[in-house]
Amino acid sequence: MQRQMAEPELDALQRMWESHRESVRRLLIGLGRDLDLADDLLQETYLRARAGISSYRGGNPRAWLAAIARRTFYGHVRQRHVQAEVPLGDRQPPAGGVTHDRVELLAVRQAIADLAPALRTALIVKHYAGFTYQEIASHMRSPVGTAKWRVSEALGALRAALRAERRTTMAECTGPDEISMVDYVYGVLPEKEAAAMKAHLGKCAGCREQAEELGQVVALLDALEGDRKQMHPVELDREGGVTLYCASSHLNDKDRSLETWEFQSDKDSQLTRLYQDGEEIEFTVAPHPEWGNLNYTATLHQPVPPGGRLSLLSSGSYPATHRRAAKRLEDGRFRFQWKQGPSSDLEFAYVQAVRLPAGAKLLRAEPKPDDTRGDGTTTLIWRRVLPPANFFECTVEYRLPSAS
Repeated sequence: MQRQMAEPELDALQRMWESHRESVRRLLIGLGRDLDLADDLLQETYLRARAGISSYRGGNPRAWLAAIARRTFYGHVRQRHVQAEVPLGDRQPPAGGVTHDRVELLAVRQAIADLAPALRTALIVKHYAGFTYQEIASHMRSPVGTAKWRVSEALGALRAALRAERRTTMAECTGPDEISMVDYVYGVLPEKEAAAMKAHLGKCAGCREQAEELGQVVALLDALEGDRKQMHPVELDREGGVTLYCASSHLNDKDRSLETWEFQSDKDSQLTRLYQDGEEIEFTVAPHPEWGNLNYTATLHQPVPPGGRLSLLSSGSYPATHRRAAKRLEDGRFRFQWKQGPSSDLEFAYVQAVRLPAGAKLLRAEPKPDDTRGDGTTTLIWRRVLPPANFFECTVEYRLPSAS
């Protein structure tokens, strides 16, 4: 029988939750890079906190709730990873966890740069933009079989670079083909084929080593996410105001630990909060003496060792009067026009999400979103591969229900 919560416990939980709810939500956004998922897991986090409040013995309440949120998120990841194609954000390591050999990271980074353009694009859209093989084929105007081959060839080239760095050799059997092996590592093989592959790997040391090396390549690609991927979820309020999140990942390829992080933004930036692995961190901002933009210097709450990854989430707000906010038109419609993207000289996977206010009716969205979700709120998602120094632009029109 479930234990009945005492009133003092319930009151304590409510006060704790009201104080730290938004912090926990930002943590979940940073982990999953998904506004809708964050809200779903936020509710589950609250229910788990309610069930476990009797075991709370004081201390930092935000840290206690954050630990529950992380367990909730990684439990969700484990459930989805069983024979499912898992987006990049679902493979994030726990805070302060995985580091990689810098030499291997740099070898894989160089191998990505050395790939033939078609192979590199296929790898980027598969790994960083989360495209299916069918979507890769459509994007690159090729047969699905060619899309599979390109991804397999790209990962094979990275695996070869990693093996060369380690100077290992191995004899391979004539068992599973490369494409099936890649699909097994990514978790997309059908159940029966996956079971057969698992049985084969249990008997064949060569193929088992191949699968392990491909898994290591996937992990290194995750660590190099900041090179090739960026996400900008946007939430609109009922007045047209904007909350912008920027989820980013940065590899420490230096030979020393990082204790601070410096970055720049345009002078129009409204950045108000910055998080490292879900923990809010302090930063200073100053105008650049020559370029007119802003220099930010963040003090990390946890140093990032060589080969480690710095995961950041920034958030900022643009009020309804700001030029970047949604504009109310004369007939009552709202029009939201957005231009955003990475400033990079590399080909980049870019994900833009726009979440409309609760109850809003979508009237128009250009270009057509790759995904539209709706359950009380509507979230539009675009996934693109941007050429160097390019930006993504969209226009969204919607209408709010009339006040009763």
